[in-house]
Amino acid sequence: MARNPGNLMTQAPVRLIQIPIAIGAMKTGVDRGAAVLDSALRARLAERTRDQILSRLQESEMVPVAPLEMPDTRRFPGEALELDAVADASEILATTASRAISRGELALTLGGDHASSIGSIAGTADQCERLAVIWLDAHADMNWPEVSPSGRLHGMSLGASLGRGPDALTGLLGKRPKVQEDDVWLFGIRLLDPGEEGWLAQSACHVATMPDVDSLSVDAAVQQMIARIRSSGADAVHLSFDLDALDPLVLSGTGTPERGGFTYREAQRILRLIRDADLPVISMDCVELNPDLDPTGASTDVAADLLAVALGEDVFNRQAITGCAER
Repeated sequence: MARNPGNLMTQAPVRLIQIPIAIGAMKTGVDRGAAVLDSALRARLAERTRDQILSRLQESEMVPVAPLEMPDTRRFPGEALELDAVADASEILATTASRAISRGELALTLGGDHASSIGSIAGTADQCERLAVIWLDAHADMNWPEVSPSGRLHGMSLGASLGRGPDALTGLLGKRPKVQEDDVWLFGIRLLDPGEEGWLAQSACHVATMPDVDSLSVDAAVQQMIARIRSSGADAVHLSFDLDALDPLVLSGTGTPERGGFTYREAQRILRLIRDADLPVISMDCVELNPDLDPTGASTDVAADLLAVALGEDVFNRQAITGCAER
């Protein structure tokens, strides 16, 4: 098992894991997000001669997922749509992520919808004693089948990681729950369903809503979270980045946009602070890019830009400008 290996976001080899999943969101197009983002990230780093980061990217692995075929309707109350197919894909992803982490690689899962985090969190939890999860998202995704308004599993992913939901999801790799409430840090939340609101009202999860972030400032809110995670005793951190955390004016190509999200600069700042922090970040998700919803490609460009920042890119390629005289 990994034992506080340090922050892998800017130093370690990066294993990109593509999971082309749309059955968690029950929306077409989001299954294309993983491959499109993988290609865009590599092209961007090559174009900008970010060779040090590019050299860290290992060959991508693909998680097979059943295609989206059924209509987005629930047959009966309490149903979790496409449960068996999501569970199968989650188990494969969990094993793939765990194996990557065991090799000292940053396990970077590219979705697909946010149901993918069920597997990525399970794989990370398999490699540590105590996992902290940073959930950068407009939504909590803490529903479970009995209270979910839609039955879509991308809205139950964090709930399943906390041990609430179908056994096929909560019991992946034998560890249940994958993360404790006191080690969950929701950041930028701005819409909750009634069941989630009731759970969070009596839970130990840490919640920074957008109004909270506005009151403190982005820097202060992130630094406060980092300091508290650092002192918590967690020996590993998973960062789950749902692109709908951004304002739709910044990134429109996502399936559940919510007004009032982060600007591009704020998102860059959040990722920089986390990547440069003294935290044992060993895995990350970037999910919910739907290229079909923004055929201009602008949303893909924004997502690739932000991923490059998360992996260590700065304004200057300092390796290329070393030795330049001051002017």
